[in-house]
Amino acid sequence: MTSINSSPWSLGSVGGANNADFKNQAQAKQVEEAARGFETILVRQMLREVRKSSFSEKQDISNGYLEMVDDQMAGLLTQGKGLGFSQKMTEQMLRQSDMAKLINSGKNP
Repeated sequence: MTSINSSPWSLGSVGGANNADFKNQAQAKQVEEAARGFETILVRQMLREVRKSSFSEKQDISNGYLEMVDDQMAGLLTQGKGLGFSQKMTEQMLRQSDMAKLINSGKNP
């Protein structure tokens, strides 16, 4: 009798099930990273627009430095759980991916 090792460290698994799990986890991680990157870009643009608004004071700092500050601030705001946008976007994209797999396999959800 062959036992299937469910340890995440067992790369040489029996059958292809674990390989599919690793592939799905890798794809989910890529989707999560892409959503986090999009959230960072969105926050950076929001900060830039706030800086351009009539509410912000005119400063003598060059635009290059202000863009660097906006980039750094956006990165800090989206670390960890971020603003939550990337998490919801990841969930939605993975749900759509699962539905596409079901549709392509010919099964009804």
